[in-house]
Amino acid sequence: MPDTLPHPDVIVTRDGSRTLVSPADGEAYKSRAGALTEARQVYLEGSGVGARLRAGRATRVLEVGFGTGLNFLVTASLAAEHGAPLDYVAVELRPPPLERLAALGYERLLAPSPVPAALLAWRRTLGDPPAPGAHRFAHAPCRLTLLVADALARPFEGSFDAVYHDAFSPRANPPLWAAPFLHGLAARLEPGGRLVSFTVAGAVRRALTAAGLDARKVPGPEGGKREVLVAERPA
Repeated sequence: MPDTLPHPDVIVTRDGSRTLVSPADGEAYKSRAGALTEARQVYLEGSGVGARLRAGRATRVLEVGFGTGLNFLVTASLAAEHGAPLDYVAVELRPPPLERLAALGYERLLAPSPVPAALLAWRRTLGDPPAPGAHRFAHAPCRLTLLVADALARPFEGSFDAVYHDAFSPRANPPLWAAPFLHGLAARLEPGGRLVSFTVAGAVRRALTAAGLDARKVPGPEGGKREVLVAERPA
């Protein structure tokens, strides 16, 4: 990727992948230590979804905080590679502007996967910003339902093999880390399913434990956060 960045809120993270910085509070959408590394190690692999997809198993994922879509892209790219059915539901209150998403270069970052280019082309059909409501994208064997909505006001339906909790931090967005919301996410997990996140805040771990999950700190990606969160529903 070229060194010249097209917008001040597009940054290059330590592993060479790009992410966005929120102009409202300065929080990065993905880890400054490595956006791609975080998406793969904390979410795809930490949740157990990577292992499921490599085994060809049908998998359902719920993501809170779709953001730039990088977590979905690494998950869908692996699902497509192995022909594993993926049903992915994500909620995002304020999708980033299309020109910012295009500047991230994820179609080059994840080449030769065709999913990033297809997702960007689909995003162009939604308008800028996309209207509130449910928007559906399909790229066999993957299905995405993007809910442009407030996660607090949107009831989630069905059960999931994994929850990617990737909202802005508890400091910036406390309601999405409060016990009532976390209990609702925990209730959507299948037995053996995992909720994963970048935060290991004590209040978050206690809330997930109270919801019946085995919440624990695990080592984070090398060069990034020392610890991240895995909370598993007992099988």
